[in-house]
Amino acid sequence: MFQLRKLSFIVVLCMISKILCSCQSNTDEKKEQKKYNVLFIAIDDLRTELNCYGAEHIISPNIDKLAADGVMFKEAHVQQAICMASRASIMSGMRPEKRGIYTGRSLRDLMPDVLTMNKFFKQNGYNIASCGKIYHHGSDTKNQFGDDEMTPKETWSGRGYVTTEAIEKIALNTRFHRGPAYEFAKVNDTIYKDGINTLNAVRKMKELSKDDEPFFLAVGLSKPHLPFVAPKKYWDMYPAYSIELTELTERPENSYEQAIQTTGELNTYYGMPRKYEKIDDATALNLRRAYYACVSYADAQVGNLMKQVDELGIRDNTIVVLWGDHGYKLGDYNNWGKWTNMNIDTNVPFIFNIPNGEKGLVSKSPVEAIDIYPTLAELCGLEIPSHVDGQSIVPLLNEPALRMNRIVYTQWPIARQNYDRTIMGYSAKSVRFNYVEWIKMSTGETVARELYDHKVDPMETKNVVGENSYEEYTKFLTHKVSARIQETDHEMELAECSA
Repeated sequence: MFQLRKLSFIVVLCMISKILCSCQSNTDEKKEQKKYNVLFIAIDDLRTELNCYGAEHIISPNIDKLAADGVMFKEAHVQQAICMASRASIMSGMRPEKRGIYTGRSLRDLMPDVLTMNKFFKQNGYNIASCGKIYHHGSDTKNQFGDDEMTPKETWSGRGYVTTEAIEKIALNTRFHRGPAYEFAKVNDTIYKDGINTLNAVRKMKELSKDDEPFFLAVGLSKPHLPFVAPKKYWDMYPAYSIELTELTERPENSYEQAIQTTGELNTYYGMPRKYEKIDDATALNLRRAYYACVSYADAQVGNLMKQVDELGIRDNTIVVLWGDHGYKLGDYNNWGKWTNMNIDTNVPFIFNIPNGEKGLVSKSPVEAIDIYPTLAELCGLEIPSHVDGQSIVPLLNEPALRMNRIVYTQWPIARQNYDRTIMGYSAKSVRFNYVEWIKMSTGETVARELYDHKVDPMETKNVVGENSYEEYTKFLTHKVSARIQETDHEMELAECSA
């Protein structure tokens, strides 16, 4: 009888031990399944002229460190080189040829019910927050984030000026009401917009990290977008003697005459030459110096964000993605601004830093900005929405040396808000080629074609589309572009009439 009781006691002990181990296992499993936080950093007008991308004259230690701790993509392209459409495309996950995104109108007007990236994360239990420029249109920001947006108390005037001298010039610019193209005051980082937005984001991150639910924190840095304004210490980082003019002064040989249009952006600022007027070398050097200074100012804010990640001890549970909304021409092709299909405008900084992921590696496989949405979804263990056009690049994050031999697509529409006049430049890009076909939207007529061979002409200085040796490549890429043309929303004429 005693033996039987002893055996029963042992059985009970084993059962209790098994239950306790099961509970512990379930607890450990829940810990393992906890969703990653997402720190989503967007930078305006940032070209790939960064130290980590090979530009040793640029002081960008914090973005460089982010790249060293993650995977950097050399061949990342936005789908349209302008703020409005690029951001709308990235956040909606849809190519700009769909639903009229290419027109630059707000998502609220074009597709009010689309499941955007931020709403996707909120729908999946994330606490979301934003500060700075994520969407271009204020109506989109309000509609997308509502009370989850942090609005800073302005310490500046106009488009970001803090000195009396610059503010006075706003009134002198009676046509455009914009001050000078650049300003550098002896002030703290938080006196200018990006500094105060970053400070707010740092404080919000601390608050969000205390919650049991994961967070999606979107931080939009405005610099180096015009006007080039930042604390003077960043201007001082680049002595005048260290600044050089671009060597890429001529427009591409044999290119379509409207492929690179003179933009109406820089000339709207006080003291800048009028549209079509030449910018003298002295002004060009100052503008390039000012742009570089703003890059370093933005880089410092990235450093502040990452410092907070480390101080909160959440690096092992936080995905960081940094991207630019398009490139920028600093006198290149005798032009200032973006708004083309040239690589200098579509190629952007693109860095993923994931917990326990690969570090310090570079991928040369072509990727698209619209890949961010599905990639973050997969990394966070969430089902990718069916409407998303991009593809997850998780395989490249796990094995950056992998070559996907992928074609990526960009577009630039001339007269984009008038369907009858719109000429769409459809670009199909591979590592070696950039092929562009210019199509009149209302008739389907091919107006012009361009082909740039990066193997012999990395700066895209000559259109070789008519040369016999490229006939096979041209035929292949023409077929690829045809697929994009078929996807374009050609009902925009009706939408414009009813708007």
